Amino acid sequence: MSKEADFSNAAATYKQNAIVQKKMASDLCFLLSKNFGTNFEKIFEIGSGTGLLTENIVNNLTYKELILNDLTKNYTNFDFTFLKGNVEEIDLPKMCDLIVSGACFQWINNPLDFFVKLKGSLNKNGVLAFSSFGDDNCLQFRKILGLGLKYPNYEELLNLAGYEVIHYECEIDSVYFKRFQDVLKHIKHTGALVKSDKVWTKEDYKNFEKRYKEEYYDENGYCLTYNPVYVLAVAK
Repeated sequence: MSKEADFSNAAATYKQNAIVQKKMASDLCFLLSKNFGTNFEKIFEIGSGTGLLTENIVNNLTYKELILNDLTKNYTNFDFTFLKGNVEEIDLPKMCDLIVSGACFQWINNPLDFFVKLKGSLNKNGVLAFSSFGDDNCLQFRKILGLGLKYPNYEELLNLAGYEVIHYECEIDSVYFKRFQDVLKHIKHTGALVKSDKVWTKEDYKNFEKRYKEEYYDENGYCLTYNPVYVLAVAK
């Protein structure tokens, strides 16, 4: 995983701006409870961030042990066991009944190897539950600027890694802003996109704003599209 510096900068304002991510955390816990119930003895949360998903775990699931992980430090308000570091590189807890993550796996560099590694941390029939995004995420930036991540085919990768996919769901959520500047502030405060190395001129900015308004502005305001993906799988 990467982008720890970007999220560290965004962490102070993340919660108040992460409208879609907050909904995703709630929806993921709902789907988890619906498909597997609420009782998991040992839970490992990857990418706990500011605690949006952690709060939902605490309020909706029962467990004996909850272990949190993030790249830099524990930004949540919870004093659970905290495992610092890149989950692609560090040793992970064993014998987990549930590994869960919210809006995080899109940053994984080698997802197939990563899912195999997670399988080694799960009990047989242990559950992997996560949310991420699809290719239409922040499509406005992708189509105008070519900025965005390449999102994996999670269903295919999980099958290859030895999981049974129990639930796969993809949504489109639109968020509207009154001003173009508010779109940019939202992206900055949530750390939702890879930063561009391009040095922007005033003309570049004006051209971007002009195209954005022409293509993605209506009576509701400036539209920003999110493409949440929810995945529940069982380790076989």
